[in-house]
Amino acid sequence: MRIALAQMQSVVGAFEQNVLTIKQCYQKACAQGARILVTPELSLSGYLLYDLLNRSEIFERSEKAFQDLVSFTRHQKTALVLGHFTKNEGSGRFAYNCASVLEEGACVFTQAKTLLPDYDVFSEQRYFEPAEEQRLWFCDGIGVALGICEDFWWSSGNLSRIYARDPVQSYVDQKASLVLALACSPYEGKKVSVRHSLHAQVAQRVGAPLIYVNQVGATDEILFDGNSFSMGASGNLLHQLSSFRSELGFVEVLPEVIQHSVAEESKEVLVRGLVFGIREYFRSAGFKKAILGLSGGIDSAVVGMLAVEALGASQVLGVMMPGPYSSPDSLEDARVLAEGLGMPYEVHPISDFFEKMQYGLKRESWLPLTLENLQARIRGLMLMTLSNQESALVLTTGNKSEIAMGYCTLYGDTVGALAPIGDLFKTRVYELGWHLHRTRGFLPERSLTRAPSAELRPNQRDDQSLPPYGQLDPLLEDYLEKGWSAEKLVEKYAMEPNFLRTLLRQIESNEYKRRQFAPSLKVTSAAFGAGRKIPIAKVWN
Repeated sequence: MRIALAQMQSVVGAFEQNVLTIKQCYQKACAQGARILVTPELSLSGYLLYDLLNRSEIFERSEKAFQDLVSFTRHQKTALVLGHFTKNEGSGRFAYNCASVLEEGACVFTQAKTLLPDYDVFSEQRYFEPAEEQRLWFCDGIGVALGICEDFWWSSGNLSRIYARDPVQSYVDQKASLVLALACSPYEGKKVSVRHSLHAQVAQRVGAPLIYVNQVGATDEILFDGNSFSMGASGNLLHQLSSFRSELGFVEVLPEVIQHSVAEESKEVLVRGLVFGIREYFRSAGFKKAILGLSGGIDSAVVGMLAVEALGASQVLGVMMPGPYSSPDSLEDARVLAEGLGMPYEVHPISDFFEKMQYGLKRESWLPLTLENLQARIRGLMLMTLSNQESALVLTTGNKSEIAMGYCTLYGDTVGALAPIGDLFKTRVYELGWHLHRTRGFLPERSLTRAPSAELRPNQRDDQSLPPYGQLDPLLEDYLEKGWSAEKLVEKYAMEPNFLRTLLRQIESNEYKRRQFAPSLKVTSAAFGAGRKIPIAKVWN
């Protein structure tokens, strides 16, 4: 049996565009003799939908698109396995998340999703009603299990404590001969190996080959990486598609599966994901041009390189805004980067504005921190003004370490529409910078080697306000992404308890800043922004 994997990009709400993409994949699958074409979860509507599902007209649009595809399969032998939602006409929540089989002009089978995640970026229990049972679809006498994403994650972590039912056991009991998994699984570092491990367990438990089809795309800050695959009944990886690329793959199952695995270097996959996220954000928002401040530091250099790769050099404007404490090396490194990338740039010194603002506000003396923040806010004002003039979006260049510690200025270096590296700790930004330096060039080595500094006062260095990033970042990862307690952190890092609690208070007290920060492209399990639900007003640590 030949099966086609439609690793496709679905745009939220763009039903006609999504239908066209599915039709193109279906025609190719038919031409290649595929018996089944599998699309990702909610491929008809896009994902995540959030409160669009509260609008009655979305069900009308979805049903019209669904019937269009039903008709399109008429007179064809290829079955289309479609991810979509349907209206719940009974009691409970008002929709089902479904996988349906369209074959020869009819919908012959539908299975609703059973396990509905309600954590991180997911809120499916708010919108969808769970399936009451799992049934098999019989294709040419073969019992096929259709599951949707979370349905196969029951054994992961604490999920077996969250969900009372294990859909996989039902497929085991019914003796399924083939498993099809439709997914919209967001990208995170190392998540591909987690998916492989969990689905290998599923294949082994059911004792059947497994086909996993994941979406590619970006919805706001959420990235979907694809990396669709097939596995043998023993859980061995047999076929894998690329990351962050729309692709139509083919596999032969029962009993033979073509072996064609793809291995990619993790940093290059991360680059591809961030570039993809920037490009899709701009395309969906209807903008073509980006603006960012180029300081000569590593953060703005990495964001600049990603933006040029995503949008093209001519569509990215670098703005250098040297102040009274900026070093000549910083300005030179920013210029070398811009010229090497071929991107246009402008130089707008801020010292005159800085002096006039101090004079105009008429204070006898100023706190040092006030003057530092004033410089950042002047730069933010310049960037936003130029964005209006150029009809462009500002890219924020802050990283996760700075955002976590509040080491950033509201309405200053936090301004912008998107923060491409906002979910990368500073040390990881350096790692990515070295990778870009080796593989693309253009990034000045001095930006990678000199001590990080905001250059807002004489001889300023980040480690005067924060612990060195090599020490800080592992602690932040344990606290923010692994949820470690203060006591456990003290034990691991042999840190003076009061000093550690001061750091943790600094993290928690800056939630109000993070709530106003530009959306960050999510690449870890615990990103700031979508999926993070922490009160601003609280007493903690």
